[in-house]
Amino acid sequence: MSDPSADLPDEPPPLPRKKREDGELDMTPMVDVTFLLLIFFMVTASFSLQKSIPMPRSQSDQPSTNQQDEEEDDFETVTVEIDEFNGYLIIAPTFERECASKLAITTGLKEAYNPSAGGMRLSITCHKKARLQSLVDVMDAGTISNYGELQITEVEELN
Repeated sequence: MSDPSADLPDEPPPLPRKKREDGELDMTPMVDVTFLLLIFFMVTASFSLQKSIPMPRSQSDQPSTNQQDEEEDDFETVTVEIDEFNGYLIIAPTFERECASKLAITTGLKEAYNPSAGGMRLSITCHKKARLQSLVDVMDAGTISNYGELQITEVEELN
């Protein structure tokens, strides 16, 4: 009986390993550790929920045709007007102020906030051509300033 391994061709010798230069490092373990740390921090991070003002959803995109009598309530109203050039005007019972940034709006709304009132309403009058981001900035400023009720009106022209 003949040896079966004798019929197989000889295997080539293994390729010699390249020797590294003295200053070169293998970065594979470093990348592995980085991904492990990233996963650890993502899993252990706690996320805080952002406060929001509840708003009822509209049933359609058409304006309402129902006339409702406005009820007298205990809310003091602060109005913010957003013009077509995305300028802001805060109209409070004690002052009127033009603002240019979200920080200025937040500061103005905090100043207009009256904690002794039964509640505070933020009425936003937004020009039709104003950017949506401007409206969102005013809504955020109202939330930060603790306004309990929000009213948004879109107009073709400001007074």
